[in-house]
Amino acid sequence: MGDALARRCRWIAPSYTLSMGNSTAADRDRTVTVGFSIAEADRPRLDHLVDVFAGGNRSAFLRLAMGRMEVADRAQRLRSIQAYGAQRSQELGIAPDESSERVKRVLARRART
Repeated sequence: MGDALARRCRWIAPSYTLSMGNSTAADRDRTVTVGFSIAEADRPRLDHLVDVFAGGNRSAFLRLAMGRMEVADRAQRLRSIQAYGAQRSQELGIAPDESSERVKRVLARRART
């Protein structure tokens, strides 16, 4: 999660029970209580989102939010990798429209070996 987003995400709750890692039904039997807080003014927003997305279950909402933040993190890392690839391609004189063909040739060579 980016620093700006992290600063904006000041969650409220005296404590939540959450499963660690990628939770399954069995994992939810092994939980820890984690306390954190957000501004009092944000409490109605949290309550609304918990109701809409998790049927009022704060733990389920937190697991869902964690999953979505992991997706956002992977997308950001992919954008960084793509930017690096574009920069390296430019440095090597590879035009953007050539990239797909080069990738296909490399994959075809690997498939034969």
